[in-house]
Amino acid sequence: MGAKAPARAGNTYRLRYRLHWLADEPFPSPLARCVATRMGNGGQPGQPRPQGVRKFMVEFKGAPLEKLPFGVKPEAVLSTSRGKFSYVFTEAVPDGVAGHWRAQFDLTADGKEPVDLRLFLRLGGKPLSETWLYQYHPFQSPTGYGA
Repeated sequence: MGAKAPARAGNTYRLRYRLHWLADEPFPSPLARCVATRMGNGGQPGQPRPQGVRKFMVEFKGAPLEKLPFGVKPEAVLSTSRGKFSYVFTEAVPDGVAGHWRAQFDLTADGKEPVDLRLFLRLGGKPLSETWLYQYHPFQSPTGYGA
């Protein structure tokens, strides 16, 4: 049977593949990688926290972000299966590490159904980072804050 023939039920196939067991990606992308995800109660510091709003902070690090000219900020490209975003912005992480950026946003989503989130950084229509994927499970605690 040729390699281009479709697979058929009941046939036996011999496959060859190689596994890499490493602490890091064996074939890294040239894009910046997601290095951290943090969550908290949404809203603005020093103000009462609104009910049902969750704050996300997602950090990226990598060569494409190291090359950004001073004063240039990448765009956070967000999408969600439901809910709405507010207070969206990007900033360099103030740790002195070149190419370490974070995107921050608040998500407002009613109900308890899971929410699928996507985020990547881009500049001038070109992606700078890999795409962060996250499934958020809203929970309403007795205090009224999301957990």
